[in-house]
Amino acid sequence: MFELQYFLIGILQGITEFLPISSSGHLVLFAKLTHWEDQGLFTDIAVHFGTLFAVIFYLRKEVFYLICNILKFEILENKIALKVIVATIPALILGFFIYDIVSLYFRDIKLIGISSILFAIILFFADKRESQNKKWQNISFIDSFIIGLWQTLAFIPGASRAGVTITGLRFLKFDRINSTKFSMLLSIPIIFASLSLSLLKFYNSNVQDFNIQPSIFAAITAFITALLSINFMMKIIKVSNFNIFIIYRILLGIILLSLYA
Repeated sequence: MFELQYFLIGILQGITEFLPISSSGHLVLFAKLTHWEDQGLFTDIAVHFGTLFAVIFYLRKEVFYLICNILKFEILENKIALKVIVATIPALILGFFIYDIVSLYFRDIKLIGISSILFAIILFFADKRESQNKKWQNISFIDSFIIGLWQTLAFIPGASRAGVTITGLRFLKFDRINSTKFSMLLSIPIIFASLSLSLLKFYNSNVQDFNIQPSIFAAITAFITALLSINFMMKIIKVSNFNIFIIYRILLGIILLSLYA
């Protein structure tokens, strides 16, 4: 049972991190349903490292493009790296002030159910917008800032960081592929910032039992499942829309409200 817990956490984190269905909401639900002992902060850090490496590996060409943009001192010419920063700053600032408050007081199952349905409906209408020939590499500073504001909505449990950023990009008439890629690129600094805060808390907690082996196992599981999840989503949206995720979110929200309302 103990090893199964780490295996399932790795799978759950990997599958949900980049899909527009809320990873944090699923983890809260998982804890409510299983009643297992908390896996600990070290395991949370480990699985986030797993998903971070997964998205970097999948977007290695895009990440390499951004790195070259910076190292060749083209950042002021092309400005794409600056635009990623602009889109990240609002969530970093808000998260600095409310991260602990959200973690302690806004993990209510009913709230997750309501927001899961609400943001699914918003994504549905955003996804019906006609796309223009807008590439993520050419996103404007204004659009970047708007997406940054959308990303702050991810602090609402059940909203989904991937979901709200994709929704914002679809409202701005980016196609599904470019919306999803830019959303995943924005996840890299956000996950890194979250990991930095978690590592600082872990260092200050003076915890002696790290659960190293099961945590590494969970991280590897998260890495593999995240790659599979990303590939699955990209194949779906190349030939269809986000309806499969929208329907899932609505059904999940209805189930949660039926069980816990």
